[in-house]
Amino acid sequence: MSGLTLPRDAGTCTRCPMECRLQYAETWSCKIFLRFHVDATGTPLTHMREIPFGPTLFNTEDVERMLRRAQRAILRPDLDPSSFIDDSDLHVFGIPLTFSGNCVCVRVEGPNVPDLYFYDLPGIIANVGDGGNEADIRLVEDLAKSYIQKPNCIVLLVISCETDFENQGAGRLVLKDPTLRQRTVGVLTKVDRIEFGASSKWVRILRGEENPLLHGWYCVKQPDLVQMQEGVSWEEARADEAEFFRTVSPWADLDRSHRARIGSGKLADRLGIILSDLVSQELPGIRKTVKAELNTITSKLSSMVPPRHDDPRRVIITLLRDFNKTLSKHIEGLPPSVSPTDPTDTTLTGLIHSLNQAFERFRDKVHKTAPQFRPWSSVQAVEQNLEQEMLNSAKEDDDAVGLGSTNSLHVDQVMDLAKRSRTRELPGNYPFSVKENLIVESVRQWGALAMECFEEVQEIVSRHVDRLIDDHFQKFAPGGLKDEVRIITQQQIRECAAATIEKIEGLYRSERCPYTQNEHYFFAYRSKMLQRYKLIHQQSLSKSHLITAMRAHNPSEARGMDENQWTYLNQAITALQSFGIGSVTAEDFAKLLPEDDLSPALEIMAEVRAYFQVAYKRFGDNVPKQIDADFVRGIDTGLDVALMTMDLSTDKCMEYLQEPVAIVTERRELTGKQERLQAAEKKLSRFYDEQGNEKSS
Repeated sequence: MSGLTLPRDAGTCTRCPMECRLQYAETWSCKIFLRFHVDATGTPLTHMREIPFGPTLFNTEDVERMLRRAQRAILRPDLDPSSFIDDSDLHVFGIPLTFSGNCVCVRVEGPNVPDLYFYDLPGIIANVGDGGNEADIRLVEDLAKSYIQKPNCIVLLVISCETDFENQGAGRLVLKDPTLRQRTVGVLTKVDRIEFGASSKWVRILRGEENPLLHGWYCVKQPDLVQMQEGVSWEEARADEAEFFRTVSPWADLDRSHRARIGSGKLADRLGIILSDLVSQELPGIRKTVKAELNTITSKLSSMVPPRHDDPRRVIITLLRDFNKTLSKHIEGLPPSVSPTDPTDTTLTGLIHSLNQAFERFRDKVHKTAPQFRPWSSVQAVEQNLEQEMLNSAKEDDDAVGLGSTNSLHVDQVMDLAKRSRTRELPGNYPFSVKENLIVESVRQWGALAMECFEEVQEIVSRHVDRLIDDHFQKFAPGGLKDEVRIITQQQIRECAAATIEKIEGLYRSERCPYTQNEHYFFAYRSKMLQRYKLIHQQSLSKSHLITAMRAHNPSEARGMDENQWTYLNQAITALQSFGIGSVTAEDFAKLLPEDDLSPALEIMAEVRAYFQVAYKRFGDNVPKQIDADFVRGIDTGLDVALMTMDLSTDKCMEYLQEPVAIVTERRELTGKQERLQAAEKKLSRFYDEQGNEKSS
């Protein structure tokens, strides 16, 4: 039917699908392609590849040889396909695949070529030879199923008469499926090789008495291998076939109705009728699908009309101003999304919220650098429970006491440091440098913590600005507008960062020298810590019973002390209140306990800890304030002016506004598809008009 001579050999010849597309044209030509959609193991490829194989052929005699080479290329995917065109692959050692799901595609055009689209598939095999792969049996059957299961295809079931019907897997595959029987045309071939006396069963199949099909069975005779090797022509083959069926029994003895099913010409005519009926049946659905697809593409193209910019400078300036306004709003503070999809996206969670979290982490880290004073001796044997109780007391309302990276110092160690630091001071006096050194020991860590905080803030802000740039200018990236805006904003960020780092370093330098005018807070905290340290120190001197009782004092009940001591304590508090000294608690009486030679160390510890409290709160507030003022808000200051320094000439603005390559490519592809669908719609309409005219006539 196609006029092509496909490869034929003894045994299995077709080892991969061959797709044949036939189309009418004034001159005959043939093009061959290789389509790869699976790898050597049968696993689907991510992207299907279809590559030309060899030149365009203009002589039918060249087709069979080129198809053999193309099939070898399919079965040797490890080699360059071009090496098969001149048979140089035959000199390369390797084991080819036995079968493949990849396809040889044949495009044929010619004056005597019908418009037809069919596949030649490998024949179903029941077994493999010695050394063969048993998996090939399943591979070939699955390959056939994948093609014949398509509901709009006609299956041409070719049965060889030289082998029992029951031994041919293709027959079993089709006949067991009622739906396949409805669209299968049976073909009996190699009728010239039927054993003597065995033709009756094949005649019964041809008549439909056995294994009936909706479209019936046909009988053909093709040239044998010797004739093919001698180069028999298509016309000679058809004449030989007609002579065979006219003179050889039982085919020559068939009645008129069954003789209409003998010969390749009768089969071609019947297939034409079946295909025409199928086309007529499917055309309404095809026409509907074409129209729906055309409407979808037309609608999409209407939304992709290339923008026209009468004043490109105005468009770019407006885009820049809109971006600057949006950035200003984010820096000023916008409410976050109720349910942000990406917790790392500060445009959803809120920029200021993220910055405040960074500042909070910074203050916590500074707080943990507090001096770790222990108001009991380092050499004193203290029970573990008592030591934990004293530590908990020291940490009361201030978790930094007893935590952090600063080494802990016991009261005897502080006293030793104070004594070793004395020069010419009068007895009982200790130099200020003792307190200064203890203060600086904590403060020296603040510079690195401040820079760590700033770097975190800089990273948060930079990512946030990048997201805003992407949101505003992503579709203008091909023209370079997004990159230009990013360069300018990054320069603004670097300048603000440099100025802010200088300010932070100044704040850190000022903290290296202890100084405060916040006397009220300093003295209040000093008194609080001194009293606490004294209580803990007395507790460590085996006076824990007395200290615990003072802390647990309740005027209404006696506990922790005998009843007389409790009464004396209540009377003392009442007497002091009568004397005009109010707000006295039982704990205050700890100040009256006799002091020992470590009292100066306790005072040093209380003063250093009090100053740390003042300085840490000041530094923990000033650094975030400086970062916010000079860096975060500084980015917005002057950015609008910096953006206007871009090249805003008309030609440059037109370049900025050019469309992304992906959109241009998609529009071109959609336009091409639209043109093809419009052509198909016209052909379908013409066909319907012709059908209508035929019916009316």
